[in-house]
Amino acid sequence: MNKRARNRLIGITAIIVFAVAAIIVGSGADGAYSKTVSEVSGNERYAGERVRVTGSVIEGSWNRKTAPMIFEIRNEGATDGPQLTVEFDGAVPATFGDGVVAIVTGTLDGASRKIDSQDMVTKCPSRYESIEGALSVDDLLGDTAPGYRVVTGWVVTGSIAPITEEFRFSIQNTADGGSVVPVFYEGALPEGMDSGSQVVLGGELDDKGTFVAVSVALSKAEQ
Repeated sequence: MNKRARNRLIGITAIIVFAVAAIIVGSGADGAYSKTVSEVSGNERYAGERVRVTGSVIEGSWNRKTAPMIFEIRNEGATDGPQLTVEFDGAVPATFGDGVVAIVTGTLDGASRKIDSQDMVTKCPSRYESIEGALSVDDLLGDTAPGYRVVTGWVVTGSIAPITEEFRFSIQNTADGGSVVPVFYEGALPEGMDSGSQVVLGGELDDKGTFVAVSVALSKAEQ
C-alpha cells in the first residue's frame, strides 16, 4: 500500500471512530437518546422511538396506588410549559416525589405526549435541617395534644420502602433503638437518607400512632 493510500485509510478510519464516539456520547448505554420534555412532547417525529427524557415531576400529578404508576413531567426546573405523561411499570425509586427530577427511558407513543417506561432514576437535592427544638420520638409519644410537630429520630434499619407502600419508613428514639414510630410520607426522601440516618420530620401523629409527615430532611449532623 503506497503512502497516499495509507494516509487516506487512516483519515477514513478516524472519521468513523469520531462518528461512533459521537453516537455513544449522544445516547445512553441502551441506545436511548437524551431529550428534554419540550423536544418530545407533541413531536410525532419521535413517536414509536425509544428515548430518554429528563423532567421535573409535576406536583400532585401522580398516584402511588396505581399500577402502572402514571405521572406528569415538564422541563427540569420549569413551572409551566409542555408536559409529558409517563406510564411507569417498574420499581419506583425511594427518592421519587413532587418536584423531583426524573430521568425516564422508554417508548414514546401516539402523538408523543406519553412515554411507556420501565426504567427510571431520580435525582433530588440533599436537604438538611437543624434538630434544634425538635421533639424526640419518646417526647412525641408522650405529647397527646393534636397539631403539627417537628420530630427527630433515627431511621430503623431496613424500614425504608418504595413510595407505593403504605409506610415509607420508621424512626426510633435513639441511634441504638428505643420507641419506634411508623412514618407515612408521599414526598421525595432526601438524597443520602439510609438506615441509621438521623432525620428531622414535620407533621402530625394520627390517632393510629402513625406520624403523617409533610416534610423529611436529614439532620445537619449528617453532613
